[in-house]
Amino acid sequence: IMKLFIKICGITNFEDAKLAISFGADALGFMMYEKSPRMINKKEVSKIIRKLPKEITKVMVFVNSSSSYVRSCLEVSSSLIPQFHGDESPEFCCSFKRPFIKAIRVSGKEDLEKISKDFSKSWMLLLDSYNEDSFGGSGKVFNWNYLQKKVLSTPFLLAGGLTSSNIEKALSLVSCKGLDVSSGVESSPRKKDPKKLKRFIDTARRFGG
Repeated sequence: IMKLFIKICGITNFEDAKLAISFGADALGFMMYEKSPRMINKKEVSKIIRKLPKEITKVMVFVNSSSSYVRSCLEVSSSLIPQFHGDESPEFCCSFKRPFIKAIRVSGKEDLEKISKDFSKSWMLLLDSYNEDSFGGSGKVFNWNYLQKKVLSTPFLLAGGLTSSNIEKALSLVSCKGLDVSSGVESSPRKKDPKKLKRFIDTARRFGG
């Protein structure tokens, strides 16, 4: 059995980054989207990732950004992986010549098999709740039953409203490569809650390896 890949998103400070890693997170996500309450600038990201262990996956999250903005942010480090959380095309995502994560906002009407084929070059997909007003971080769960019959050719992370209390159900329904959490482990939008963070990661490891 593969070890579950756990990504803690919306990191805005080094203390939270360090905590997440000490509890066993595999990846950290930084919001480069101007409208996100968890937005962080590239200078801050640079300061944080310089102090992180090499083996931790570091992800910058973009939403319908210009290619020049994405490039200027990725210049911070060659180890950064972009995550595209808007309506980016496969060509756009591939144009940065790095492994990338493509987020899909699931409302239940998408043709996930087609999306999986379109983005077959992605390192991973991320399936998040669809919300008209926000791109991720909404704290809302989508209908996981919708994924039970789907066999996606591209590995994916499950996101959207995950907390330590619903991980067990999620993992029993969905065979995902990993989990992505942001608001479910916070005390407020820019601050992670140590207890929630630890409980989330411990629970995920207990049920998902």
